[in-house]
Amino acid sequence: MAWFNADDKMHSHPKSRIAGLEAMGLWLLAGTYCTDYLTDGEVPEWFVESWPRGKQLAGKLVKSGLWEVTEDGWKFLSWAEYQRTKKQVLAAKEKAAERKAKFVSDKKKPDTERM
Repeated sequence: MAWFNADDKMHSHPKSRIAGLEAMGLWLLAGTYCTDYLTDGEVPEWFVESWPRGKQLAGKLVKSGLWEVTEDGWKFLSWAEYQRTKKQVLAAKEKAAERKAKFVSDKKKPDTERM
């Protein structure tokens, strides 16, 4: 499972203050969407438009320096600096699956073989 990270100083950061509370709500929900679907910070236009005043709020995020406009919607600036990328999440999932498989395999061995 991937997590969306938010800085504990964001409450007083100038970019958050410029964007405003409502736009920061979109920022948070878009961040969890991007993390869930491993988009590497790409926010599709349909997602933004699905929220009341979404395009207006996205504009505030761009103006504040948190997002940039792309051909297909918007993108978080500095995503890979603060969030795990799709490649990193998939690699971590693969390692976790390998650990689990080894654990299950070891559990099936007789006690004498585990030592």
